[in-house]
Amino acid sequence: MFRHSMPFSELIGQDRALGALRSALARGALHHAYLFGGPEGVGKGTAARLLAQACNCEGEGSLGPGLASPVASALGVDPCGICGPCRKIARGTHPDVIALAEERAMVKAGRWEPKGGRAPSRDIVVDQVRDLVDHRLAMKRFEGRRRFVLVDPADAMNPQAQNALLKTLEEPPDDTTLVLVASSSEQLLPTIRSRCARVLFAPLADAVVADRLVADGRSPEEARLAAALAGGSLGRALALDAAALAARAQAVEAAVALDPDDASTWIAFARDQGGDREAARETCELLGVWLRDVLAVQAAGEAAPLALGDLTPQTRAAAGGLTPAQALWRIERARAAAAALRQNAAPALALERMLIGWFHGELR
Repeated sequence: MFRHSMPFSELIGQDRALGALRSALARGALHHAYLFGGPEGVGKGTAARLLAQACNCEGEGSLGPGLASPVASALGVDPCGICGPCRKIARGTHPDVIALAEERAMVKAGRWEPKGGRAPSRDIVVDQVRDLVDHRLAMKRFEGRRRFVLVDPADAMNPQAQNALLKTLEEPPDDTTLVLVASSSEQLLPTIRSRCARVLFAPLADAVVADRLVADGRSPEEARLAAALAGGSLGRALALDAAALAARAQAVEAAVALDPDDASTWIAFARDQGGDREAARETCELLGVWLRDVLAVQAAGEAAPLALGDLTPQTRAAAGGLTPAQALWRIERARAAAAALRQNAAPALALERMLIGWFHGELR
């Protein structure tokens, strides 16, 4: 039996978002344009494809005995996953489910050719939107009950592309729904946002992410560490491999053991860990997680649940050696370093500044 590749089981922890879609489907009142907003890797794109399947499925509403999708059931529909429309949507080949993505991604997939022979852009450009509006949406539907346009990531549209989409968002063709998927909704023009029904997808709780990772075969310790680094994103957690997680854990353990009175150890740490900007940023974020564990022990004692259980002795020692104000100050320095690294700061320098703030800051 053909099983579609859409990961229904991965769309977890989004009861509020799914409830809004369930209500619209139950009332037969699907909006003409949606904006699915929220962090990366929490199921926005999956929900958009599921919505297209739910509206176009021609099956009997089940994958078979015991195989009904829990997410589809939550929506009040059960795409069968094996009918023609479900297969085509899962493969991205349904003629009435149109995907609009970054130009370079569409070129790589063989679905777009930039005009004038120019190099493909990292954006969704105005030529792509005009092709959608003037050609693809101008034609009648081929076979589906409802046509969908999935713009993912919608926040990759440059301003010209967004302006070109405005009228279509306001007055789309009959039986057509546009779904804009965005991790940074604020990058969309206010006129774009105002024309869409908002569906918000929340960051996932660390425990939810960790449970899913354990179900996928990760060890509990590795799952907790990946969840702590993922910032509520299941997609990000799934992308973290065991070697990267072990390296970040070792970096945090080394940072925790630094001598506050020996600046040479700080410089050596910054140089050792400053070779890769992304790795350095993850180290800063994980140090923030560890310091929140310190605060938790200060507040609740040994009964406090810890995100980084492998560092329990160091966490308890730090809880007794730092004041809450000092722990909060260090969290702020770690967050500032992570933010600087997201803006292309030099990794070693960002780490050095963080440690100077830790050990010689105004709350020292």
